[in-house]
Amino acid sequence: MRVSTQQSYVSMTESFNSLSSELSHVVTQMATGKSILLPSDDPIAATRITQLNRQQSALDQYQSNIDSASAGMSQQESILDGVNNDLLAIRDDLLEAANGTNTTDSLASLGQDIQSLTEAMVAALNYQDEDGHYVFGGTVNDQPPIMAVDDDGDGVADSYTYQGNGDHRQTTVSNGVEVDTNVAVSDFFGSNLDVLNTLTSLSQELQDPSVDPADPQVQADISNAIDVVDDASDSLNASIASLGETQNTMSMLSGAQTDIATTNDQLIGSLSDLDYGPASIEFTGLEMAMEATLKTYSKVSELNLFSVI
Repeated sequence: MRVSTQQSYVSMTESFNSLSSELSHVVTQMATGKSILLPSDDPIAATRITQLNRQQSALDQYQSNIDSASAGMSQQESILDGVNNDLLAIRDDLLEAANGTNTTDSLASLGQDIQSLTEAMVAALNYQDEDGHYVFGGTVNDQPPIMAVDDDGDGVADSYTYQGNGDHRQTTVSNGVEVDTNVAVSDFFGSNLDVLNTLTSLSQELQDPSVDPADPQVQADISNAIDVVDDASDSLNASIASLGETQNTMSMLSGAQTDIATTNDQLIGSLSDLDYGPASIEFTGLEMAMEATLKTYSKVSELNLFSVI
């Protein structure tokens, strides 16, 4: 069967285009260092890479959640440590008030100090984060967890009420693992804020000009306040410890997930990184084939009826 000149052109053009496409593909592989540019290059490896990349994205999100939660919890620990120090300072004042040698003036001074420290604790526990959210109100973050009540209108708090709840915010830090990222005032001071109200009442009692330091009721109120402060301090320390335990858990998860991410990167590299040796050989072979095709095309294009007469 005779092959027409037109058919030769078509055949060589198709061959040239195919070689050009293959050469372009190899050039892109060598430029990017990746052997898989399209799923069709290696369907099995491409599927595995997609799975690994999806897992890497999840690990990145978990790590971001851990970093954010850890920063917030460290801030909470710092604030609660300060509140605990205020409680210990109040306890020292209470022990001094209970020693039986105080005068009306010295009790008033101690009462004023207790009032100031109590107000400092309230201010600390009404802390807002950088987004303006109240941290220690459980899941209620749009209003201060502790509200002062001024019953007699003298500008001084007579009692405190809790406006938050006992729930906790949570974040996902690993596959199927969620952790509490905050503690609530009700966790350590109770929803009735017994310690704050006890100290507020006692501070007013000690600052009353008519107070009798030898009055057994005054001494009983001081003794009761010491017990209330001790219980509150124990609960507060337990909440601080829970924050630390959660931090340790997140730190261990972070380390494990970092190892997984590193392993995944290595697997992705082994599946997709180009082996330049074989690629260079393929490039050279394709280049030579294209040159041969071009020469053949040039020779055929010179052929006509008169060139063979």
